[in-house]
Amino acid sequence: MALFAVSHQLVSLDIDIGRRLVKGVTELSIKPKTRELSEIRLHCDRPVVRSASVNGLACEFERVGPTTRQQVLDKISRTQDTDEGELVIRFPSEFGVEESTSAGFKMAKVRIEFYLVDAKTGLVFSECDEGHATTTVHTETCMYPSVTRSWLPCVDAMHERCTWDLFYTVPACVESAGKSLPMTVVSVGELSSLVVHPRDPLRKVFRYVMSTATPACTLGFAAGPFTSACTLDSSLLAAGRSASSDAAAPPPLDEERAEKPQGSDSEKDDDDDEEDDDDDGAAAAPASTSVTVSPATVDAIGGIYAFAAGGQQAELENTCAFLPEALGFHSQEFGAYPYTSFKIVFVEGLRTPVVTCASLLLASAALLHPAAVIEAAYEARRALGLGVAQQWFGTYVAAGGWADQWLVVGLAGFTAAAFVRHSLGHNEHRFRLRRDMARLCHADVNQRALSYAGPRGGDDAAFVRLKAPVVLHMLDRRMVKGGQSLGLARMAAKVLGAAVSGDLGAAHAVTTAWFLRGCRRVSGVDVAAFGAQWIHGTGCPVFHMAYAFNRKKLAVEITVHQESTNAHATAPWAAPQVFRGPLTARIREADGTPYEHVLDIGERVRRFEVQFNTKYKRIRRSTKRFRQRQMAAADGAGAGAALFGAESAAAKRAWRVVEWGEADDESLASATFEWIRVDPDLEWACVVHFDQPAFMWAAQLQRDRDVAAQADAVAALQRLPSAAASTALMRAVMDARVFYRVRVAAALALAALATERLAWIGLHHLVSIYKARYCLPGSGSGSGSGSGACEPLDAPRLPRPNDFSSAAEYFTQRAVLAALSNIRDRRGEAPAPARRLLLAALRYNDNSANAYADGHYLAGLAAAAANAVAASTRFATAAGCAEAMAEVERLRALDLLVPSFHNVVTCAALEALVRVSLVQPRAHVFNTALFAAMADAHAYAPVRQTAVSGLLLHWGPRVPPVARLMAAWAADCEHPRLAVAVARHAVQLLMVRAMVLGRQHHSLLFMEEQGPAADEHIDTPARLVGGFEALIDDGIADSPELRTILASAAYDSAVPPESRRLLAAVHALVYQTVDESMPPPPLQPRRRLKIRLQPKSVKPPEGSPLSSDSEDMPLGALLGVSQELAPQVPKPKRKYQRKAPRPSDELVVDDDDDDDVPLMLPPIAGTRPPPLAVPDASLNSPVYSAMPTATPPPPPLSAPPIKLKLKLSKVASSAILDTITSPTASSSSPLAREILPGTPPPPPPPSAPAIPSAPATPTVPAKPAEASAGVAGGTRKLLHRVLRKLSRHPDAFPFMRPVDVVLDGCPTYYDMIKQPMDLGTVKRKLETNGYATADEFEADVRLMLANCYAFNPLGTPVHVMGESVEKAFEAEWAKCGLSASTTVESGPIESAGPKTPPVSKATPKTVRISTGKRKSFQSPATHSAPPSVEAADEFVGLPDVKRIKTTPDLGLGALDSNDPDAIIEYLDQTAPKPTLDWPSMCTRVLLRLQAQPSAIEFMAPVDPIKQGVPTYFDVIKRPIDLSTIRTKLNRRSYASADEFREDLELLFSNCYLFNTPGTYVHTQCVTLHAIFEATWTRLSQAPDLPMDDRAYERARSVLGKLKRDETCWPFLKPVDPVALGVPTYFDLVKNPMDMSTIQKKLAKKSYALVAEFVADIQLIIDDCFLFNLKDTPVHDCGRALHSLANKLLESDHWNRWLFY
Repeated sequence: MALFAVSHQLVSLDIDIGRRLVKGVTELSIKPKTRELSEIRLHCDRPVVRSASVNGLACEFERVGPTTRQQVLDKISRTQDTDEGELVIRFPSEFGVEESTSAGFKMAKVRIEFYLVDAKTGLVFSECDEGHATTTVHTETCMYPSVTRSWLPCVDAMHERCTWDLFYTVPACVESAGKSLPMTVVSVGELSSLVVHPRDPLRKVFRYVMSTATPACTLGFAAGPFTSACTLDSSLLAAGRSASSDAAAPPPLDEERAEKPQGSDSEKDDDDDEEDDDDDGAAAAPASTSVTVSPATVDAIGGIYAFAAGGQQAELENTCAFLPEALGFHSQEFGAYPYTSFKIVFVEGLRTPVVTCASLLLASAALLHPAAVIEAAYEARRALGLGVAQQWFGTYVAAGGWADQWLVVGLAGFTAAAFVRHSLGHNEHRFRLRRDMARLCHADVNQRALSYAGPRGGDDAAFVRLKAPVVLHMLDRRMVKGGQSLGLARMAAKVLGAAVSGDLGAAHAVTTAWFLRGCRRVSGVDVAAFGAQWIHGTGCPVFHMAYAFNRKKLAVEITVHQESTNAHATAPWAAPQVFRGPLTARIREADGTPYEHVLDIGERVRRFEVQFNTKYKRIRRSTKRFRQRQMAAADGAGAGAALFGAESAAAKRAWRVVEWGEADDESLASATFEWIRVDPDLEWACVVHFDQPAFMWAAQLQRDRDVAAQADAVAALQRLPSAAASTALMRAVMDARVFYRVRVAAALALAALATERLAWIGLHHLVSIYKARYCLPGSGSGSGSGSGACEPLDAPRLPRPNDFSSAAEYFTQRAVLAALSNIRDRRGEAPAPARRLLLAALRYNDNSANAYADGHYLAGLAAAAANAVAASTRFATAAGCAEAMAEVERLRALDLLVPSFHNVVTCAALEALVRVSLVQPRAHVFNTALFAAMADAHAYAPVRQTAVSGLLLHWGPRVPPVARLMAAWAADCEHPRLAVAVARHAVQLLMVRAMVLGRQHHSLLFMEEQGPAADEHIDTPARLVGGFEALIDDGIADSPELRTILASAAYDSAVPPESRRLLAAVHALVYQTVDESMPPPPLQPRRRLKIRLQPKSVKPPEGSPLSSDSEDMPLGALLGVSQELAPQVPKPKRKYQRKAPRPSDELVVDDDDDDDVPLMLPPIAGTRPPPLAVPDASLNSPVYSAMPTATPPPPPLSAPPIKLKLKLSKVASSAILDTITSPTASSSSPLAREILPGTPPPPPPPSAPAIPSAPATPTVPAKPAEASAGVAGGTRKLLHRVLRKLSRHPDAFPFMRPVDVVLDGCPTYYDMIKQPMDLGTVKRKLETNGYATADEFEADVRLMLANCYAFNPLGTPVHVMGESVEKAFEAEWAKCGLSASTTVESGPIESAGPKTPPVSKATPKTVRISTGKRKSFQSPATHSAPPSVEAADEFVGLPDVKRIKTTPDLGLGALDSNDPDAIIEYLDQTAPKPTLDWPSMCTRVLLRLQAQPSAIEFMAPVDPIKQGVPTYFDVIKRPIDLSTIRTKLNRRSYASADEFREDLELLFSNCYLFNTPGTYVHTQCVTLHAIFEATWTRLSQAPDLPMDDRAYERARSVLGKLKRDETCWPFLKPVDPVALGVPTYFDLVKNPMDMSTIQKKLAKKSYALVAEFVADIQLIIDDCFLFNLKDTPVHDCGRALHSLANKLLESDHWNRWLFY
């Protein structure tokens, strides 16, 4: 691509949202760099190019695509920076590069016409929730790697920038819920114009111009009915700063900024009167915390606009209220906004919460929230704040290469964190920074360096997003050592300045080396060593520190042992290193003064001597004077005693307060300093193990004002349980001045101190806190601080009515309840007092007087209630456990009636059921039918995702029905977020099971641990590998169906890229696929399954857990399989034995390796071939390869009980439905029918069914000698074309080979089908000249389809596929010009062979199941197997795979997607013709005719006597006139416009019949007839345009200009015949009209169409010409009105309805 450069690109997209089609034209202005330029290569992944030209000369072009699986994966991840593109355009010989008068060569114009059919990557079509037509389309821009090439031919490279001219043609309006909503397109750039399409008034064209040079990967747009919109400006700045008094803002976002740190540092020693220095950590606060955003900075941005779907105006304004401050802050602190305006659109269907484009943010509609929801404000502000920062670093400033990608990501995260510090406060920023550092240390194991020169996608990208901002923060702390103004914020501003000035080049690309050099110049600090360790190195340091006080030297000796998180790493790139640099240790000495000491870290083990600064003395914490000083310090700090519970002896006893020194002998020892803090300014991302006495941690918690220090103290006290530690944590929770996140952590830590060894003191403190703070006063208790502790612990209390006006109290209350549920007694459940409080909070929740929603609060209560009893050893018998689960179910049912925000209560209830079902597998609380209903496509997205997760976690992927659903969900193109979530769930499920088998329970991959558990990450890799070995050996690798699913979905073009990457990783890991270009070898089954089935229904034995009173049955019972085979817990053994109550019902699985036959499964329904550019033969996937003819099954057996001996794999034996037909094994359970009302009753017992052997492959019948030559060459070529089209059809794979009764699970197939046929046999006959005529070929194809319809009932997947193949065959057969001899009807038809009895069709019942939207769901469709097996999936309660839209039905039939001309011709032929409102059109035609002078003779019925034509009715037998036609039109007597036209034609024919040519009436009729034809032709060809809000505004504007014109005075008011002296006016004018009447109709919105408004203006003009003669003043005014109206209506093409 170095041979040319693109300076400008024009893009025009014509979007047909209803059919998901895009016609596009793009024109690139390229500047050659060499005279020898003969071809160019562009990125063009999904678009199909129709034509290409350069300077008007046609060009040859071709597509270059991958040929192996590995190349497909490389293409997905964009692993090569030198990607040359997929589209090659070769210039013709006539083209030559011309030199320009200036330096260089002349520009060339390359024009490309292309189209997109159902684009799945990059361009997403979304449907509205209520199941109406598709209404929105948006791009999913991704800069690394870019996906713009998937919807636009372009130079898709980050370093190639150009200006853009973007045209979007969309429908003017869309129908949604019976309403017509105007379409809006929001795109990058500035809106230049909005006009009606010149040839189609039902469509409009948006034009956006991007004048700032921008790469293609930052393009994006969204089109939809965005009727909710708002403009944001600087007026919101004051409201944002004083939001604490604004009810529209959630309280957390305001209180955090105003919260005061806890404690006071004014404490003095008895012999030292020196005041304390500044508070710990406060000196590190940067100056940006006090920045005030100037309104002028916000006003300098061209405009800030927000859009969303209709009905979300309040949520939109609330969510986006902070955006002006965010944009102003970044502009003021780092650099001016790089674009002219900022736009944000909230759309459905985004895979990620925010998609960042140049000057545009596409945000998920899930981020919208009302002011009453507290929790959602945090996530929305975090996600949108990061998107705002990426406008500067990410879209405007780009990375120089893969190795520099971390820098752009880090700068965006660093500046976003600066805004968090500005808007949410210093405490929130410090707490989040500490949390991110802890996460980084746990995650940086076996990770690559930040500067890795390769693609970073998925989890790697998430790791970069975590580490890069932390590393830049540490760099900032190193730089500010020389001064606060020399930090990284100054360097970020210099980066933006360099981009503006051009120092970063035309690509605005910043590199790591350039950035580090700039940091050194700005701060004067050499950062080379820092970069080598943290940017180019891997891992994080782990410090083990110990101290000792040397009294002789008056020094503190600190010993530091250093190791790396990669100490036991297995990756070759993750080598451990020794970190070097200054580490700060802050010692708070005896006089209360903190002294900082710098430790020069550079060796693995080193001892430091820190000099003591004050006179040595001991601090006695057990003395009375010491406690008095603490009380005085607390009183001086403000209201709310820091030493809560020590006010009196009674309060101390009630709260069980234990001071340091009363119960712990160690605390009685003297100490020379208060405490030591390591790295107080958070300059290192490290793990510090520092052991100091618990009383020092307690002092640090109480007196250090830094939230990071308080959080460290809480974690340490949790690891050092004691009664005094519990008291310190209790006081932190009760102190309202403590930062709320620290209070939450302290409350959760109290649960760890609620143990029997400590006499349940943690439980006592938690219960007392909850009663004192959040419960109504009990009987006999006071209102003081001890009111919650002056009564027995188990005394009942009612909760206070909800009041969430204080954010700190709200989150603390939730934390206290969660901590109560985490306490465990000997029975594994929460103690009785905790459970009583949780149940009381659930039952008596009162939110009537609360201004905020309690959805998340109730969701937390539901999770806490289930958590309290989940691990109980008496779960099945304890009444308390049943009460808790009943309350959870009550909340779920209540959420159906009064839905919570995003149905969070329902999600929490489902998660609680899943957790209890996994912990208590014998209780059978999991309801498969409920989760299947919640997983329906009509359910709300969060509910559906939770239900899908529950189904996967409960049943696992080894169960065939769940495995099929997992594949369908992972390829669900309608819900991409669900697809990615399902793939991630599958990976996590395998990881969790592997960890269980590997005995790894504290993996840091899935949970954040503190304390001793944090060290477990070192052993995680080894245990995880061992667990995977055990998991694979346990049978996962023996699942052919799961293997087929992973092999196909990982390379399926319809699967979202992230989902494909995850599934490919699982496939490669589990099945150890080495060569990705070759399919995995076929499996060799090692199991023999002997099954004896009884025709009668199988009943569970007495005492079995499968009794009817259980809420749900195991999957094995629902399938007729033993419970031992149900995949609940992985079992190491491979032999299973079940003893049934009757000898005739047995199931034995044994090892038998003799006579093994390779097992290959048929293709999975719903999978599609890979991308168009990848040949199927090259991929060589087992799903797409032809299936060999299987060996016939055993001969039929007679007389029940049926005994089948089939060779199956171990996993296949757990799902008998796929291989064995048993009418009673699935439908006999009454409980299954009770769970699923759609389950049909069991069929009657069969009489000695037989399973015949499958016939051999159909042989080619012998042909006569004269026919041996076969069909003619031309006909054979056409037949090969038809066969090739059918074979490539996505739904043709069930017909590619003969039916195998064993592998296809249909043993009765050849009992019904006596003449089988398939496409493979047809191909073999065609190649061997087996057809003498085309009719024989057609007969075989129709025989195959007839067999499909005869065996598969209507509505089953294979039947639907047959219908699709039939449509393709009919289309191709007609296209080839071959005559059709027979007709195959859709539905069961008779085959060419002997007639078979009709197959009964299962009628699906409608089951009403509540899912939050109270929709009606149909029971899953039947399986493609015979009727006895087809209902097997229904008993599982899972939805049918075919109901999940993996490929939307576009009605394309068998159209070849690689034939551009065929596609364009099809699109042109099938394009929806503009519809006309014919009654309105007929009314307008009649009004115009009645206003013509030539119509006077035809206005009323003919009167033979009055008009002197006595013979009229003798000649005219069907008289008609205009008034009669008007009456019929008003009475709606016409069924169509044709009937109306017939009456008018009758009127004209009657006139011509009775009146001779040349007469007056005949002449008038000819004139009127010509006017009618012209009017009819014009109105019928001009489609109607709906009158939307914009059209009404335009109409009012036109009418106002007409009324203000001086020549329009005669038409302002209705004509008064008396006042004006025209008594005959209404005798002549039958339809009067004036300007005031039009104005009233506009005010009432009486116009449905624009043409109706124009027709009224036309009626005024026609009435004027009818009544007023030429050359009269009023007639001249009419002409002036006509001219002016035509001029005003011309701009919008409305003058097409105005006649001259």
